[in-house]
Amino acid sequence: MDAGGFITDWNLQAETTFGWSREEAVGRVLSDTIIPHRYREQHLRGLEHFLETGDGPVLGRRFEIDAVHRNGHELPIELTITPLPVGDSYTFHAFLHDISERRRHEQFLAAQHATTTVLAEAETVKGAIPLLLAALGEKMGWEFGAYWFPSEDSALHCEETWTARGLDLTPFERVTREIGPVSGAGLPGRVWAAEKPVFIPDVTTEANFLRTLPAAEVGLTAAMGLPLFQGGEVCGVMEYFTRAPRHPEPELMDMMEALTTQIGRFLTILAERSHLVDRLQHLSLTDELTNLPNRRAWNEGLERELARARRGGEQVCVAMLDLDGFKAFNDEYGHMEGDALLRDAARAWRDLLRATDLLARYGGEEFALAFPALPLERALTVVDRVRAATPGGLTCSAGLVSWNEGESPEQLINRADGALYDAKRGGRNRTVVAGW
Repeated sequence: MDAGGFITDWNLQAETTFGWSREEAVGRVLSDTIIPHRYREQHLRGLEHFLETGDGPVLGRRFEIDAVHRNGHELPIELTITPLPVGDSYTFHAFLHDISERRRHEQFLAAQHATTTVLAEAETVKGAIPLLLAALGEKMGWEFGAYWFPSEDSALHCEETWTARGLDLTPFERVTREIGPVSGAGLPGRVWAAEKPVFIPDVTTEANFLRTLPAAEVGLTAAMGLPLFQGGEVCGVMEYFTRAPRHPEPELMDMMEALTTQIGRFLTILAERSHLVDRLQHLSLTDELTNLPNRRAWNEGLERELARARRGGEQVCVAMLDLDGFKAFNDEYGHMEGDALLRDAARAWRDLLRATDLLARYGGEEFALAFPALPLERALTVVDRVRAATPGGLTCSAGLVSWNEGESPEQLINRADGALYDAKRGGRNRTVVAGW
């Protein structure tokens, strides 16, 4: 390049790297030929400053920067510029090479590390998605991302969006979130239907893209959509956009597909782990025999109901129930019949209760029952109805209490137990209300 910024020589490697032949390139302004728009003003100021002062901070040293190919896409290069005096002016010689492959490898490793870190720390699929969207977008050089999730009718809706730091893409983000369920149309719909990645070089000229106008408004061009798989089936779609021209190089497609395949495998594991955790949580709070809440769940539920009653100034009643003569029944018919009786009692009693009532197996043949927001008189009616539904020809005794505000759960249970003891001692097959 001469001091005026015009290309004076252009070798075969430059032709290969940038797509311009020597005949086409020589005589062109260098900044208009290979320098991205965002760097051109800086380039011209730097050239002018050097010609005036002889000071050029980037000259004579190796650095990395993006350049522009003839077809419009950008590529990273490693560059060294050397000024040579010619009379009272200068010529500038650049030695450079395309480092796209190295940069892609670095991007891939960074993205792989970032996504692996997110997935290792995530507890649920829902919690992992926004972090994955951002990690993959940042490390792979995208500027906007969205995650699309299927509703019950398999139509897709946007569940999460991500925008690179420092950018305002609000018009496009708003339309993306509000566009509503899509099915088979637009970028996410096409990816979902094809179950494979889709690349669009310029969404503003794409006929089957539903957000052309807002994309053009914020300057977005290239886009890529990727399916996420769980257990061999598509579970969602990730899409990414950038303002800089980008082309569907096989290496980029392969890397993005490899990363989303890895994410899909991890999401499958995460979903299975979440299901297992939920299952273990359920088992830890459920009585295996009757499928009712166990004593631990009862304690947690009672504390929760008392806290709610305390806030709302409501009444809570608690009953302790015990099957009369259960030990004799077991001795006569055996433990298997005894277990069946407990299961039958749990089903029969639960069918008579409101959804908000809490029935739990407290231990052995003893059950606990809580009535949120129910007066004592009505609670007594329900308890007697429950006792009357006891199966197997057995009867049931109960102790019923109404919560005194300020009373602890332990004190409340002790009073109900005392009332149950009085019912047993008074002849069984009856309900004793504490304090009556």
